[in-house]
Amino acid sequence: MKSDKKTFMKTLLVILSLISAFIILGLVFVLSKNMMTFKIIFMVLLLALVAYIVSIIVSLLLLTQVEKGKKVSPTSYKFIKATMTSIYPLLIGVVKVFKKDKDSIRRVHANINNLIVKANTEKKDKDKILILLPHCLQNAQCDIKITNDINNCKSCGRCDMGDILKLKEKYGINIVVATGGTLAREWIRKTKPQCIIAVACERDLSSGINDIKHIPVMGVLNDRPNGPCFNTRIDVEKIDEAIRLFLKEE
Repeated sequence: MKSDKKTFMKTLLVILSLISAFIILGLVFVLSKNMMTFKIIFMVLLLALVAYIVSIIVSLLLLTQVEKGKKVSPTSYKFIKATMTSIYPLLIGVVKVFKKDKDSIRRVHANINNLIVKANTEKKDKDKILILLPHCLQNAQCDIKITNDINNCKSCGRCDMGDILKLKEKYGINIVVATGGTLAREWIRKTKPQCIIAVACERDLSSGINDIKHIPVMGVLNDRPNGPCFNTRIDVEKIDEAIRLFLKEE
């Protein structure tokens, strides 16, 4: 985790340095040219970039408070989420150019999201919570179709679906299995949750967190002992913790 955070901060520093360099070059251009229209356009652009850098710095400062266990207001939550969503493609672009591990950025991005969700948690009724699972958690040799209804699972023990089904029975939470982003969005449209617990790999989790802007998403990374998208596993206790974080006591 420390190496992930180190990669994240180094990449963020590169982005801030590039933006700062552009601002300096822009200022030189504005001060050296006599064309008023170009001066105005560049000045507006430079001010926007300065404001963007400030928003990143403010978000990082707020995150240091969150890491210390302090709560954040709904406004601060939305501000941090919007900032991190906007900078995420830049972070991925930089690590791609330098051929670094993109999953390091994705893990930190998911962890930041989880931090601010925890710091701005509101308890919900069980019917307002949705757990989204990837189909790769199901054993590949299983013939039972659970994408329409997880209750079809026979709890044979060859994958973690049986233990997850116990959580559904224990808490009465909506749990669905999605074969991709389109089906996941369809489940969200149908169930209209007020919060989501999403299990996925780093890529899909970060993508989903960014796509779902108005609903808090608690991300849980799956384990991939057999490679991506094949017989993946999950620490069911982490899902249980996320449920208890959101669930209103009856």
